[in-house]
Amino acid sequence: SAGYENQRIGNVAGARETVGLTVVQKSRIQCYNCKEFRHIERECQKPKRVKDAAYHKKKMLLCKQEEAGIQLNAEQADWRDDTDDDELEDQELE
Repeated sequence: SAGYENQRIGNVAGARETVGLTVVQKSRIQCYNCKEFRHIERECQKPKRVKDAAYHKKKMLLCKQEEAGIQLNAEQADWRDDTDDDELEDQELE
């Protein structure tokens, strides 16, 4: 028991909540459905976002640009990366 005398006893549950909140803030967990932070799409309370023809057209054009070797700007790359996760999740469910 040497070396343990000076340790403080604290609320473990409270410490976990604080650590969890810090992790969420640092990792910037974002819902792909509503674009809000602090939760993921599976836990989203809002109705699932509808993907229309314009969404798929934009996605197709960005993929074709990337395949042709045209570098996407940061906004386009972020949008494409965000949509890739949605499609992977849909495929896993099938």
